[in-house]
Amino acid sequence: MKKSMLILAALALTLLAFSLNREIPTSAQEEVDITVLIETADTPEDHLKIAEYYEEQAVMMEKKATLHASMAKAYQGGKMAGMSTHCKNLAKESEASAEQYRTMAAEHKKMAQQKQGQDSQQPQ
Repeated sequence: MKKSMLILAALALTLLAFSLNREIPTSAQEEVDITVLIETADTPEDHLKIAEYYEEQAVMMEKKATLHASMAKAYQGGKMAGMSTHCKNLAKESEASAEQYRTMAAEHKKMAQQKQGQDSQQPQ
């Protein structure tokens, strides 16, 4: 029984790693691109691209939160019940991260609107 629980846990972690790997941008180039875009953002379009990136990150964090919440439920009442608390904490942290990403996206949308307003006021 103990051995089967360990095998099941190892399988679950492996599946988790593969499922997250598909959703998390692994391209170093993508990370460099967003960093450069943040450093050089000057147009409304630049800020909207950054906002879109942050919204995508928020969605990914919400998916992680959902996954960790379901893992917490799976661990409850078993021999590894302490892992339930760990997973609940990860779910809360992921939700908080998602909220922070949404806040950053909103800020960049606001910057885009401000830039758009400035651009329309300049004489052509």
